[in-house]
Amino acid sequence: MSSRPKVLAVDDTPENLRLVEALLVPQGYDVVTSSSGKEALALLPEEKPDLLLVDIVMPEMNGYEVTKAVRADAAWRHVPVIMITATGGADLVRSLEAGADDFVSKPFDKNELLARVKSLIRVKSYHDDLADALDRQTAIGDVLKEVGKATRDAEPVFKAVIDHAQRLCRADNVGLYRREGDLFHLVANSTSMPTFREYARAHPQSLSATGVVGRVARLGQTVLIPDIDADPDYPIESRDRLRVDIPAKQLLGVPLLLDGAVIGVISLVWAESRPVPDREVQLVQTFADQAALAVNNVRLFQTVERQREELSRYLSPQIGQLITSEEGKRLLDGHRRAVTVVFCDLRGFTPFSETVEPEEVLGVLRTYHGAMGELIAGYGGTLEHFEGDGMMVFFNDPVETQDHEVCAVRMAMAMRDRFAEIAMVWKRKGYDLAFGVGISVGYATLGRIGYEGRYDYAAIGNVTILAQRLSARAEGGQILVSQRLNAAVEDRVETEPLGELELKGFSRPVPAFAVVRAKA
Repeated sequence: MSSRPKVLAVDDTPENLRLVEALLVPQGYDVVTSSSGKEALALLPEEKPDLLLVDIVMPEMNGYEVTKAVRADAAWRHVPVIMITATGGADLVRSLEAGADDFVSKPFDKNELLARVKSLIRVKSYHDDLADALDRQTAIGDVLKEVGKATRDAEPVFKAVIDHAQRLCRADNVGLYRREGDLFHLVANSTSMPTFREYARAHPQSLSATGVVGRVARLGQTVLIPDIDADPDYPIESRDRLRVDIPAKQLLGVPLLLDGAVIGVISLVWAESRPVPDREVQLVQTFADQAALAVNNVRLFQTVERQREELSRYLSPQIGQLITSEEGKRLLDGHRRAVTVVFCDLRGFTPFSETVEPEEVLGVLRTYHGAMGELIAGYGGTLEHFEGDGMMVFFNDPVETQDHEVCAVRMAMAMRDRFAEIAMVWKRKGYDLAFGVGISVGYATLGRIGYEGRYDYAAIGNVTILAQRLSARAEGGQILVSQRLNAAVEDRVETEPLGELELKGFSRPVPAFAVVRAKA
């Protein structure tokens, strides 16, 4: 509600309308008059009155019908209505039934009319304050929802901020600037003028500028410029360029603060100077805090993503994800799960490394690790460690995998095929190397091992030892699997029994099977 409440007086008698104006205008009210009910209803959206003073007896549409129409419209049903008539009694009852809030008889007493108008205007003011407070809280909630979703991009938050700020502060334009070094770049704006956006983005605001953005950036606090024409420090060139696209008279700047530093500015522009209530300033400051929070959220998310990406260069991608996840601590502390373990290494690697230069050994390992690593990632395996030519991979942890036994065998077969391709190149160089794999399935304890400053994620249990021992017994090109694993994959993988093998560390012979091919 403005400082001068507005009354819409509706009466088909001009003398009565002039009398109402003469009484109310000197008392601080703006009065809009209408000579018919239909005209009055048409004036509502434009004039937005704070109270209706309606005569009952009018041609075409009487006061009861006007009141009922007002009460039927959600946009105006909260506006108080005072009915005026020359009679009482039944008119009073009908007026209240139609939805009127009060009743004044003709000829009305000046003091009585003023008292009733003042009372209902006060009620309307309470309603407006409550509605505005609810609107502000709803807007803050809307922006907060966007903040909660802001992980990769803060732009949706910026858009919500400028849209709500413009509407609730009745500004002609709202812009949001982000800081990069000593420059502030326009990243969001409410104007529909593309020429302004293009110009503003091509001419960022500097930290030393004397416009509202520069002042806010230097002071780190809210700045109000009531009249840019009367402000001696406001740059004339900036004022004139702004007015090419946006009517500008009054400016408000609010900082986006993060850890005490200004990381951005919200700028509001009004075409005319007007009082800016504290509640509007506080609202924009809240929006600025939310926008700063969104910027920080995106930064934190990007930091975590970078860390995860860096970790994935040194750890299995699944472990990198695990370390930065909410569930990670529980899993890292240790847990037990059924896993399929694959151990593979090169036949003939030791004599090879003794007869060639270290640079050649390193080149072979890089090619081998690169080829096998691509397949490990492609099949969803977790690489536990490299150990020279040996590597251990497990499935079903930390990410649970359906049919993990089959996934492991398929990966091993793909590794065997891939190795055959790269071994052809090595043979031409005289490198006599072969590839062997051992696979077993069973329960293991998994979690973090090591010491402060150096940790690994490991699987511990007989299942890992069995896979390693099977790999050691595998000949070049062989994939040996345990009896339990064979039972899990026999309907999809063709194998052949090898009988019972004496394996180091096992007191009794262990049944083993060699993988031939995948079944059709």
